[in-house]
Amino acid sequence: METESISLVLLLEFLWMGSGAIFCLIWALSNIVKNRKKSDLLWSFILFSTGLWLLTGAFMFTGFYYQLPSIVFIHIPFVFLSASFLYHYLENLFLEKKINLHWFSFFPSLFSIIFLVPYYLKSDVEKINILDTITSTEYGSILTGLNLGIKLSILISVGIFLIREWIPNVRLSVFFTKRAIYSLVFILLIWIDLLVGSIGFSFQIPFFRKLSAYLLPILMYFYFFTRELWEPFVSDVRDTIQKNKYEKSKLVSVPLEVIDQKLFELMLEKVFCDEDLSLAKLADLVGVKSGQLSEYFHKRYGFGFYNYINQYRIEEAKRYLLEPKERTILSIADAVGFNSKSTFNRVFLEKVGVTPTDFRKQSKLSEP
Repeated sequence: METESISLVLLLEFLWMGSGAIFCLIWALSNIVKNRKKSDLLWSFILFSTGLWLLTGAFMFTGFYYQLPSIVFIHIPFVFLSASFLYHYLENLFLEKKINLHWFSFFPSLFSIIFLVPYYLKSDVEKINILDTITSTEYGSILTGLNLGIKLSILISVGIFLIREWIPNVRLSVFFTKRAIYSLVFILLIWIDLLVGSIGFSFQIPFFRKLSAYLLPILMYFYFFTRELWEPFVSDVRDTIQKNKYEKSKLVSVPLEVIDQKLFELMLEKVFCDEDLSLAKLADLVGVKSGQLSEYFHKRYGFGFYNYINQYRIEEAKRYLLEPKERTILSIADAVGFNSKSTFNRVFLEKVGVTPTDFRKQSKLSEP
């Protein structure tokens, strides 16, 4: 009876991590189908790697690796690569920098493959023997070190970004606003998860290793269902970083009147309706560098690129909402450049004070 109950617990643990793995893999695939920008491809790869990580953890921590020992370490090269990609993804997300991957970004991943080759050249029986004695052999220590390495690589990647960009430029108060609370919780949970896992692998504490693995699906589910709430926080942090980085002006040699005129012409052409429009893309159209255009927005208007573009998008949306021939809210959101209905509703409410649906209703009531 005891064996049956233990087996049931192990099965539930396997299904928990396995469900998180499948969730991440499907999320990665759907993101690739919907978005083809380089930043979206990086995010999809990070999700894919996380899915593999959860899948291999499901086999390792429940003992199911006896059925499939080859799967246990396949995540390691992918997660090492994701750690390198994560830094570039954060730069793009918060600094709107173009993503330029360097050859050395692939080095940790290739390095890990060299150490994994001997494991994959062995038979299944030999692999199981390595896994069973992983804490008491030299090669087992190397494999354990690789698992610790992927956690440390993520901590280092994010840490470097925080030290270089966040700590010097972002006020602590930004994290404690109502708009940022979900994002703050998510960031804290991520760091706790990685820290617990690192301690578990460093000091060979199985409970900490398992706890870290079981927390990861919760984090991915949490982020998926609150990611729309993450956007205002990203926008606040992005604006704060950009404001503080532009103490030394980059606009000394750039005629502001020329930027004014070019932006006026581009807005007449409704370039803001392009959902793929970015600061870098708009800067190319204006004929200046993205840093110069970002500084221009903050000095001229007191806010950043997204606030500037969203003003035009909302005004265009209001025009559509007032037309006699009704269009769906989703089609209007798409037409003016928003990539989701929920984002459109949130921004419209912030700018106008009512939702698009209520705005349409109020306009009809005010008609003679």
